This record gives sequence, structure tokens and C-alpha cells, in this order.
Amino acid sequence: MAMESLTLREALIALAAGHLALTNQSYRLLALEARSKALRSLANHVVAPNGDMYHVEAKVAACLTFVIDDIGVATGEDWKDHMKAACHLITSAEVTTTSGKLKGTEAFKLTAEGSWILRNFAYHDILGSIASRQKPLLDASYLTDIADVVDSCTGVATELLALAADIQRIEEEWHLGRSTTRQNQSRFLSDCANIEQRLKSWRCRDDTPTELAAVAYAYRAAILIVLYRAMRDQLYSNQYSGSADTSRTHTILFLPETCCDQVTEIIDSVSRIPVDSTSESPLLFPLFLAGGEASELGDIAVIRYRLQKLWERRQFRNILRALTVLEDLWHRRQNGEHNLDWTCLTDMPGEGLLLT
Repeated sequence: MAMESLTLREALIALAAGHLALTNQSYRLLALEARSKALRSLANHVVAPNGDMYHVEAKVAACLTFVIDDIGVATGEDWKDHMKAACHLITSAEVTTTSGKLKGTEAFKLTAEGSWILRNFAYHDILGSIASRQKPLLDASYLTDIADVVDSCTGVATELLALAADIQRIEEEWHLGRSTTRQNQSRFLSDCANIEQRLKSWRCRDDTPTELAAVAYAYRAAILIVLYRAMRDQLYSNQYSGSADTSRTHTILFLPETCCDQVTEIIDSVSRIPVDSTSESPLLFPLFLAGGEASELGDIAVIRYRLQKLWERRQFRNILRALTVLEDLWHRRQNGEHNLDWTCLTDMPGEGLLLT
């Protein structure tokens, strides 16, 4: 795609130059020039008429390249604007086929490149929504028939992203305060129980390579932590009057132990992935979620070590940012702030986090 799309090619060059400049300052000026040139090219092409699907795919790919550049090389939260641009391009796409017009995500599914772009978008959209605790930009149902592949972002775990998106959806609906009646509280917990069952019953195919299976199960455990955190937030933030709710009390007491079980699962899964292997590239998300719940010093040491090695190998700034947040969190908890949550450290303006 980059060989035929100048916009995408310049975006990739800007990413490569910026990444190189992080460890070799002599490339700093070159990186700034490449980024400026690529941004101008992208701006000109995004506002131009969409044209055929090939050019639309290239423009979305360029936007996603800048998402990676924004989180891994630059600073701030410009990645959100590039995600919104990619979302707009996806939803406004239209192509005419022999069977009629296809729009939005369906238009992208016509090609292998388009399907890959959708999975890449979902990866950043859904994991970004978890850190910001907002609903994803796109409903993740488009992943249904393009998830059964080995993907460059999540291996064989793409299907799990859709379940993570469901958690964000029901959590946002709850936080919107549409109703605090017992009926709606019960429905929230029922929806959570349904997602929990689907997550726990999910399995890799028998022929999945060991390392890819380990990545997938680490993701499953991390998404279970996301689910339990959503349940914990809802349960702790709502006080009932009258008689005690036995099932609610039991759930509150059970959740901390449940999260710890998933921390153990993540550490066990990660231990099956060699340090510096290609398969460890997607591990920032599960390691960070495990770190946010870990309380045992041994678990913290393992998480710290794997994140440090991931940073040393990849040199992307969001990895260092994630490790810095966890170090601050662990330090403050050890000094008496036992109930401090990592969201308190990432919710400040300009302090967002994308765990990709």
C-alpha cells in the first residue's frame, strides 16, 4: 500500500524517522521535517474526495500510522484526533458492487487490506476506550466475521476485543445515570455475568502456536480484570437503603480475590512468552492491567521486569509512560494510599494513556 500511496509512505517515513530520533539525536531535525511533510500530505488528502476504496484504505492506514507515532514517539493526546479522522473515513466509505452499494465497515471487508485496517482500528479504539473509560468510537460488531485470523496486533485474540468493547458500552450506559433502580442494577450485573461467562468459556484453537495462545489468554485475563473493575466501581458507588443485599455484599468481597486470580493468570501466560520475542509486542495492555491490581511484591517485580524489557526493545514512549504510572501507583500504595487506583494518575489533562 505504501508503495502506491504517497500519503501513507510519508506517514511511515515520519514514524520511522521519529522513532530513530528517540535513540539518535542526530536524526531529530530530519524527523521533524518528515513529520511536518507527512502531516501536510495527510491533511490535504483527508479533505479531498474519497475516490476509490483503495485510496480510502490508504488514508485510514496513514491516520493509524500517526496514532502509533503520536503515542510512541511524540507526546500529548493528538492520537485521539487521528482516531476520529480514521473513524470518519471508515464510516463515510462507500463502494458499488454487482450486488449493490456497501457502506462503512462493510466496504472495507471486501479486501484483505481493508479487513486488516478494521482490526488495527479496533485494537487502538477499544484499548484506548479502556484507559479513558469511554465507549469506543465504533460499535465493535464489525469484528464478527473478520476476527478468525492471526492478526499482526493481537495474534488470535481479536475476538476478545469485541467483548472488551461490550464492557465499555454497558459501563458507559451505567455512568450516564439513566437509572439507579434495583431493576437496572440487576440488569447491569446480569450483563456482566453474561460477558464473564463468554470470556471464561473462550478458547484458542487446538493448533494455535504456544506463544500466540499465551498472548490470547493474557488478553482474556486482562479483559476479565476490566470487567471486574467495572463491577467494582458500580457496586462501591451505589449505596442501598434498607436491608442488606446479600448477593451484592458477597460480590464486593469476592471481586478483589477474583482480580488477583487474573493477575496470576496474566503472569503465568506471559512467562510462556520469551523475552525479546516478536510475540511479546502486544503485552503492554495485559501487563499494565495486571500491574494495576497486583499487590504481591513478587508479582510486581515480574511485571516491572517485563515492562522494562519491552521498553528497552521497542523504545515507544507509551510503554515508558505506562511503567511510570505503575511505579507511582505502587510507591503511593506502599506509603499508605492503599485504595488508590491508576485512573487517578491518568485522568489529569494531557496525561492520557493508550495501551497498544
